[in-house]
Amino acid sequence: MQQKKIICRVLELIDNSLGEKLTLQKLADLSGYSPVQLTRLFNEFADITPMRYVNTLRIIRSAQLLSDTDKRITDIAFECGFESLEVFERSFKKYFGVTAVRFRKSCFAEPDPFYLSAKIYYERLRTMLIDGGARFDWGKTAEQYAKYRDLYPSEFWETMKQMGVNGKRVLDIGTGTGVLPLNMADNGGEFIGADISAEMLEQAKLKCEHLPNVKFVHADAHCLPFEDSCFDAVTALQCWVYFDKEILIPELLRVLRPDGELYIAFMTWLPDEDETVRKSFELVRKYNHNWSGFMKRFDESSFDYLKKYFSIEKINKKDHYLHFTKEEWCGRMTASRGIGAALDDATIESFKEDMMDMLKKDSYDILHESVIIKLRKET
Repeated sequence: MQQKKIICRVLELIDNSLGEKLTLQKLADLSGYSPVQLTRLFNEFADITPMRYVNTLRIIRSAQLLSDTDKRITDIAFECGFESLEVFERSFKKYFGVTAVRFRKSCFAEPDPFYLSAKIYYERLRTMLIDGGARFDWGKTAEQYAKYRDLYPSEFWETMKQMGVNGKRVLDIGTGTGVLPLNMADNGGEFIGADISAEMLEQAKLKCEHLPNVKFVHADAHCLPFEDSCFDAVTALQCWVYFDKEILIPELLRVLRPDGELYIAFMTWLPDEDETVRKSFELVRKYNHNWSGFMKRFDESSFDYLKKYFSIEKINKKDHYLHFTKEEWCGRMTASRGIGAALDDATIESFKEDMMDMLKKDSYDILHESVIIKLRKET
């Protein structure tokens, strides 16, 4: 655990110092290890050496600036910490297969956030160091979340019920404002929602106070305050990406009964296919250029690692055009990690004004892909 804290401290320094001269010795001095020891420890943890990690982050940052700004390529190279334009060009082409000039002209998609090992990506999320080191706090956006994030159509909940989330003792991890228990508890069973944000849970309790079969606990899903084999099912709605799977999965296996079920579900916005989403993303990055919000269509192979512990019984996928008024879509975007959870009140208000100016119509039908994955614990 002490080694993990040291690595997280090194990650934070790197995230906040990309434009500076970073050496292995400087990182080693911070960690208290020798350069050789730090390299070994970092590589064991992240499947990458410290300096290669630094270079990769610099390339990712430069790609974001090429996509989102009109800055000169030379200025971008030095802003991202490259020692020369030649080194930047060589590194960029090696990573993307094209020059920076062509990348900008061709409007290449941004790099997949899983540009590093999944382990280090999840750790950056869990320590609130994703988004280029900009910290965020889900509690700040709890009220907005409660108001604008219950966007799932009735057929989504009906599908979950048909797939088996009914009449059971269910643990909803990362419950947030309690959207899943709120929409599922009328079908019986018992629901317990767990979340690390006290502010989110306050909103959840308000929304579900009329439901006697719903309770909430302030808890980290990586260390659950429950006995072994006490739940029929675990649900994870829109939150699976935020967990460290190496810690989470053994904990879920522990609290699930033999033959217990795991449901992973999400509603994905698609900036590559929906113009309103794309323009909204661009505006978010104008205010928070470090925001790494991303969404792609579901790829079943990305869940292959679960087959070691669960059998995948069913996957339900469906496209939805979700209806939003102008005000609702503005609220939806404001509730995002990149705005409501990260920026100060004055900047948030400025963002909302610009968003409302950008939205020309009174209402929008926004393309989303819903995915529900049903898995069963291997016995």
